[in-house]
Amino acid sequence: MVIRLRLFYFLLFATFCQLVFAQPNTEKGLNLPKFYNQRIHFGFSIGFNQTDFRIHTVPNSKMPHDVHDTILYPQDTLTLKSVQSKADPGFNLGIICDLRIHKYVRLRFLPSISFASRSLLYNFTGTKTFTKVKKSESSFIFLPLNVKLQSKRLQNFSAYVVGGGAFSIDLASGKKDAANDAVVRLQSTDWYYEGGAGVDFYLPYFKLALEMKVITGMKNILIKDNTFFTTPINKLNSHIFLVSITFEG
Repeated sequence: MVIRLRLFYFLLFATFCQLVFAQPNTEKGLNLPKFYNQRIHFGFSIGFNQTDFRIHTVPNSKMPHDVHDTILYPQDTLTLKSVQSKADPGFNLGIICDLRIHKYVRLRFLPSISFASRSLLYNFTGTKTFTKVKKSESSFIFLPLNVKLQSKRLQNFSAYVVGGGAFSIDLASGKKDAANDAVVRLQSTDWYYEGGAGVDFYLPYFKLALEMKVITGMKNILIKDNTFFTTPINKLNSHIFLVSITFEG
């Protein structure tokens, strides 16, 4: 899965590079020469994410038989060997509000909605060895505030780095099988710090950018309610890898 996603990102980058260099030029080869003369710009973004957890487990966790949980074998005491996180692909849709602070410094507010899926894999040993999967699907309202440091423009190309923080609300957090006492419940809100880099391509009618960003949650989002699958976990933090394509006019 990881290799296929990396191949997808590479092909996406190659396709947009071809699109950029195929565009006709204006004003002696320079597209949008006065683009940053305006103080405020708006646009939109389309993103592809991989969301998983950073897991902090309780050492030497043991999972005794629970007669209410049908996945366990009767008269067997199971030992939790490990807990792992598995990421699934998701996508983001957002808008861009860009404020010029300096010639090469921008303040960017990037509200978006993000659809993500991730799983916890519980690996048990006992009379038999098996893995139990607990999947979590989320729909986030994401509210990042970033500072963008931009390089000097080279013809119709420039590079940049971004960093900042974000706040999120998980709209699906209250719909996670409330009747199932073995479910892993998560907090509905989280705070993040994030950083990344990208490239801007200036086309005749708009600016296109390809951006990669790593986003790390600061808050322990696990709800410790002493259920079967939360007992061995001390803390869960969100981790997101995001690739975005942005369009600004």
